Amino acid sequence: MNKIYGVVTGSAVAGAVTGWMARVLWLWAIAEEQRRCADSVTLCFSLYPLVGIGLWALFAVPVLLLALWMLGVRPLKATVAASFALQWFIIAVLAGLSRRDLPESVPLTVGAMAVGPALVALCVDPARRRAGLVGTGALVAVCLSLVWFSIHVSGSFL
Repeated sequence: MNKIYGVVTGSAVAGAVTGWMARVLWLWAIAEEQRRCADSVTLCFSLYPLVGIGLWALFAVPVLLLALWMLGVRPLKATVAASFALQWFIIAVLAGLSRRDLPESVPLTVGAMAVGPALVALCVDPARRRAGLVGTGALVAVCLSLVWFSIHVSGSFL
């Protein structure tokens, strides 16, 4: 097996793990906020959504850092930052398109989040950089077109 296939697969697994963590922490934060605000008769705001996002960032960055370091993806800091930023973008788009402000589908969320680090790892390989850049651009274009379509169909986003 070629080394790049192992790197892309490992990066996708790390992305899927962080995608699963994002969904679990998002569900926890929303459940806690609803539990806390259940007895409120006025507007109720809590810090649980921010805590959920912060915990995801706190856990996702070390997972990506460790996985990409073990896979030998270099430059490490840039690829971790790019992977995390792409995952952040994907989760924000998926949540914004949802009716309940969270990504509805577990396979869609985990799959989309797995694609981000895999494409970033593909961009690092000089022989496959163009394919990685085209794939990353296509992923961002699809996400942005979903946002555009959501705004024009429903009249709002987020």
